[in-house]
Amino acid sequence: MALSHAGTALNLLECGCGGSPERQILDLCSRYTGVDFSERGLRLARSSFSDVRIPHEFRKADVCALPFDAGAFDAVYCAHMIYHIDDAAAQDAALAELVRVVRPGGVVVLVAANPYPLAFPVRLARRIAIDTPVVGSVLNRVRSRPLLPYKPMPIGWMRRRLARGGLVDVVANSLPSTYFYRNVSEFRGLGKLLWKAIRRLDVDYPRISAYLGNYVMLTCRKHSAKMDA
Repeated sequence: MALSHAGTALNLLECGCGGSPERQILDLCSRYTGVDFSERGLRLARSSFSDVRIPHEFRKADVCALPFDAGAFDAVYCAHMIYHIDDAAAQDAALAELVRVVRPGGVVVLVAANPYPLAFPVRLARRIAIDTPVVGSVLNRVRSRPLLPYKPMPIGWMRRRLARGGLVDVVANSLPSTYFYRNVSEFRGLGKLLWKAIRRLDVDYPRISAYLGNYVMLTCRKHSAKMDA
């Protein structure tokens, strides 16, 4: 796991934990902090952690202005949250905050949507259309309004912003879309072949797959004096 680059027994912050904090990362933690803007989500999160033994807390916070000191955490984990901020400048501020609250040598792990998945031409064409000023404004008026804002930024855009604070690596997190997962069988016909190809790409070509698929993982290891020497 990318978070392990920061070590073990981590003091970890999860941003955008919602009502379902990521329990799989707890084995790496000596202390866990989860933040979200939703009070309802935080109540669910607290309830879901009733059996967790390590020190933990949940706080309401704006990810664009986190209420923590610089370098307060060993690692920050943020999955499927950043693209629900419907403003590029606010996303920029949020990414800067993720890096700010990590100690030098610590790690930020960001799971985000790839707006231009090259292996999924329908989704690619739809996003290009939405991002085209005149066409996009028409489409936004006629399509159903999503429950949450959705503004995925290009991989290169996210990478450049994280790179202001450290060394960045980009790999695939998930090639298929949610629709693909739900509707394409891995046990028969063409679906079986597609799933086999996807798994091969994931394992053998994770950096290339980042640009082919629907979700990516960006890992930023924050600069430190030792690393820069």
